[in-house]
Amino acid sequence: MNSLLTLASTSSLLGAGTPGVSLQEQFEERIPGFGVLQNFFKTWLRLDLTTVLTVAALMGAASSGVQSLKATGYSIYWWILRFLTASISIAGNDRLNREVLNWLGSQVLGRQGSRVLTAHSETIQSDAWAFQRVNQERNDYNHEKRVPVQYLPTFGVTWFIHERNLFMVRRILTNSSHYSGASTYNGNKTPDEYSGAPQGDEPLLVMCLGRSVEPIKRFLGTCRDFADKQREAYVTVRASKQPHYDVSWDTTILRPLRPLETIHFDEKIKEELVADISSYLDSNTRKYYNGRGIPYRRGYLLHGPPGTGKTSLSLALAGMFGLELYLLHIPGVREDASLEKLFTALPPRCIVLLEDIDAVGVKRRAPKPVEDTDDEDEDEKSEDETGVPRTSCTLSGLLNVLDGVASQEGRIVLMTSNFAEKLDKALVRPGRVDRMIYLGNISQRSAELMFLRMYAPDRNGPVPSEKDFVDLPESELQALALKFSQSLPDDLFTPAQLQGYLLSYRDSPIRAVEGIEKWVKEEQATMNEAKEKAENASERKKRKRREARLKALAKAAKAAKEDDDSTEDLEALVEKLKKEKEKAKTLEKKEAKEEVTPAIDDESKTLEANGDEGKMNRDSLPAGETATEAGGSVVEATGTEKEIETQTNGVTEAST
Repeated sequence: MNSLLTLASTSSLLGAGTPGVSLQEQFEERIPGFGVLQNFFKTWLRLDLTTVLTVAALMGAASSGVQSLKATGYSIYWWILRFLTASISIAGNDRLNREVLNWLGSQVLGRQGSRVLTAHSETIQSDAWAFQRVNQERNDYNHEKRVPVQYLPTFGVTWFIHERNLFMVRRILTNSSHYSGASTYNGNKTPDEYSGAPQGDEPLLVMCLGRSVEPIKRFLGTCRDFADKQREAYVTVRASKQPHYDVSWDTTILRPLRPLETIHFDEKIKEELVADISSYLDSNTRKYYNGRGIPYRRGYLLHGPPGTGKTSLSLALAGMFGLELYLLHIPGVREDASLEKLFTALPPRCIVLLEDIDAVGVKRRAPKPVEDTDDEDEDEKSEDETGVPRTSCTLSGLLNVLDGVASQEGRIVLMTSNFAEKLDKALVRPGRVDRMIYLGNISQRSAELMFLRMYAPDRNGPVPSEKDFVDLPESELQALALKFSQSLPDDLFTPAQLQGYLLSYRDSPIRAVEGIEKWVKEEQATMNEAKEKAENASERKKRKRREARLKALAKAAKAAKEDDDSTEDLEALVEKLKKEKEKAKTLEKKEAKEEVTPAIDDESKTLEANGDEGKMNRDSLPAGETATEAGGSVVEATGTEKEIETQTNGVTEAST
C-alpha cells in the first residue's frame, strides 16, 4: 500500500508523468495486479482506485508540509525567545509567585473573558489567590449548608502588554505538580489552558520582548505594589508548614486590621509599648545598634491570665506598624534544624509570635530523682509533664534562633504565656526578652471604655434593632458606661469574659447595665467553684505523690535490709523514711485544719443568725468532733499508708 501511495504521490507531483501515458496505465505497468484491484473497487465499491490514491497522496503531501512548517515555526519561535527576549524565573514557593498570579488574574485573565475555567469548592484561605474573587466578596451570612462553587480562570502561557512592552508569562509544570493536562513537546511538559488553575506552587517564567530585564523588574514591582494595596486593610498572618520533605512559611491568612484601642489593658503600659516598638523600628535605631555592636533584635513577653488579649495585642501591633505576623507553632517543628531554617527565611522586618511558650513541650533539663523532690518543687512542675506532646525541638535550639550567632536580625519576637513563672530563666533573660508586659484582668476604667466601644454608633454597621439604642444620646451612653463599670469589681474578670457578656446584649446597652449585677454574682460563684475543684484536684495529686514517694522509700529500705552489706544505706533510708512520714503527717493535719475552719465559720454564722450565740464557742469544740461535723475531713490512713507503716516498722526493727 505504501508503494501505491508513493507512486501516486510521485505521479501527481510530476503531473501526467510520461507524455501520452495515463496514471492508470502507469499503475498497471509498475504495480502487479493493479488491474484486478481496479476492477474490484469499481465493481463492488463503485470507486475509482486511481482517484482515491491521488487524493490520499495529495493529503499526505499537505500534512507533511504542515509538519515542516510547524517545525520551522517552533524553531523560529524558540530562536526569538532565546536571542530576542529577556526573562526572569520565579520559584514555585516564593511569595512573589503568588503576587504575579494575583496581578495577572485581576488585570489580565479576568478581563479576557476566558472560555476555559476550572471549578472547585470555595474555602476561606489565604491571599495566594486574591484574583479568584475579583470584584467578589465571600458571603458568609447565608444559611446554606453546601460550600459555594468557585470558577477560576486558568492559563498555560499568557500574552499581555504592560507599559508598551510585550510580556509572556508561562507556567512550568514540574514532576511534583499534582495537576495533569499538560501537552508534551520535545519530551518537555508544556502546560496549556486545560491544566488545573494556578495555585502558586508552580514555577513561573516571565519574558519580555527586548534585550533588557528592566521592564520585567518594573512589572514585578507593579505586582508587589498591587498586592500591598490589597493588603492595606488586613494583617498578613503566615504559619509554618512542614510536609514530608521540607519546612517553610507557606500558609497565609488575611485578618482584618484590629485597632489597638480594642485591646483593653493599662493605658500607660500600652503607650510605653507602642513607643518602644516605634523607636526600635526607626532607621536611626538600626544604625545605633550596628555602630555599637548590639544585635538588632527585640523581644517581648506578653503574660497574664487566659482571655486577657495577648494574641489580639499581637495582631493589633502587626496592623498598626504594617508588619507581617509569622505564627510559629513549636510542637509542629520536628527538629532544631527545621526551626533554624524557618527563622532564617524570615524577612528583615516582621513580628514572630510564639504562643503559649510555657506549654509547648520543649525539652528542658532532665527530671530530678524521685527521692530528691519535695512538695514545693512539685507545685512548680511545668505543663510538659501533664501529657502535652513533647516536640523534638530542644530548648537550646530555640535559644539559638532567638539570639545565637546565626539568628535573624530586624525581627520582633512576641512570646505569650499564661504562667510566666514557669518559664526557664534562660528563655526570658535580657537580650532574649527585653520587656515583660503583664496583661491582667480588666479594670473599671477599661470596662467603661469597652462599653462605649461596644455601643458606639457604627457608620458601616447595621442599624440596631431596638429603639432605645438608636435614640440614645451620647451623654446618656456615657452615663450608662460609668454605671456599668462601677458595678464591676476591679481586676476580677478578664476582658474576654466581659466582652462575651456584652455581646449577649449587643442590641441594648440599657439591659446590659440592668443585668450586670446578677451576672457578676453568677460568675463569682462559678469561679469560686472552679477554684475549689482545682484546689481539691491539686491536693489529691499531692497526696498520691507523697504516698508514691513513701512507698518507693519503703521498698528501697526493704531491698537494703535483704542485702547484708548495705547497713549504712539501710540506716540512711530508714532515717529519711521517718522524716518523710513526719512531714506527710504534718501536711495532712494542716490540710484537715484548713478544711475544718470554713465549716466552723459557717456553723457559727448560722447559730448567730438564729440567736443561739452562746451555744457554740469555736475554741471549746474538740478538734475530733469538729472534724466529724465538718464532714470527716481528717485524712485517715489509706491502705497504701498502712502498708508503708507495716514495711517501715519491719525495716526499723531490722535496722535496730
